[in-house]
Amino acid sequence: MFRTPVRTMLRNLGAMAPMASPVAPEIASALAEKPEVKSSTLRKSIYVVGSIFFALAVFYIVATVRDNWAAISAHDWQSTSYSWLALAALAYGSSLVTTAMVWPAVIAKWGNRIVLRTALGIGLVAQIGKYLPGNVAHYFGRAALAKKQYDVSFTQSGLSTVVEFGAALFAAMLVALGATLLDSSIWANAPILSILPDRLFWPFVILALAAIAGVVAFIFRRSPEIRRLLSIDFWVVPIGWLIVSFLLAGFSFYALAMAFSGDLLIPVVPAIAIYAIAWAAGFLIPGAPAGLGVREVILLAFLTPIIGAAAAVILSLFHRLLSALVDLIVSGLAAFILLKKDQNHAS
Repeated sequence: MFRTPVRTMLRNLGAMAPMASPVAPEIASALAEKPEVKSSTLRKSIYVVGSIFFALAVFYIVATVRDNWAAISAHDWQSTSYSWLALAALAYGSSLVTTAMVWPAVIAKWGNRIVLRTALGIGLVAQIGKYLPGNVAHYFGRAALAKKQYDVSFTQSGLSTVVEFGAALFAAMLVALGATLLDSSIWANAPILSILPDRLFWPFVILALAAIAGVVAFIFRRSPEIRRLLSIDFWVVPIGWLIVSFLLAGFSFYALAMAFSGDLLIPVVPAIAIYAIAWAAGFLIPGAPAGLGVREVILLAFLTPIIGAAAAVILSLFHRLLSALVDLIVSGLAAFILLKKDQNHAS
């Protein structure tokens, strides 16, 4: 019988090794041939750098809260709109579902046929592992559950994660670019951009995008086994789902601002754009559990010029609490669905 998914996920974290892919054996072989020591050193180095970012971010947030405590404590909490608060929770929960749709879409390209309900359940159960140190346990847990349920190889799960990372970065850039076209004043007082003359804004954006594209091209050029994956079919659907996810999560952040009202109000377009950038940064940087600290620092940096430091702290920290609660609830519901499904099959 299918046991507690989260416990199974944790038990399998250290038991995974690259396995041959029946659909792409040449890619699996190339990955398996890489020196294990070199890979381990690189992985540890990345975790160390991410952990340093995490520690610095937490220190910065604590200092910001301390410096603005008088304004934070003076906020009128009794005026909170619970209908907007519920809408914020619902929008964020929906963003988890759309994010979970990315993995089965990529896995299907390997020829796996996973029942969508079960695939969503696996992704939503495993996602709670992002709160463990390292910010990677949810990927390992998802791979372990997929291997148990549908015999999806760990190599396929690992390569699908590469596609997810790239799709998340690209989707965040598209959302931010679309928001900029609607309202370029979003970044008027943003860090780095605020010191640029107006005529240099778009050249800077184009240069930044070109630099990112160059780094990505260099990485793929040095990794032929990954480069073979890069057909348009691997990217369109994941990017589409993640754009929807960013829009929902950003609207959740906006709805939370509406729930608190007063001096915390922020227009919907900047809310979505800024949150998409912050979410993607927390998603991509390992070491920080669930992007903790990294996301909040970016939110503070971009929101402070718009609504002030105290309001930015309130929104950032309360959305973190809201998202953690919703993460737990959604993971629990998904675990119940998987358990019930397995019990029905056993009977």
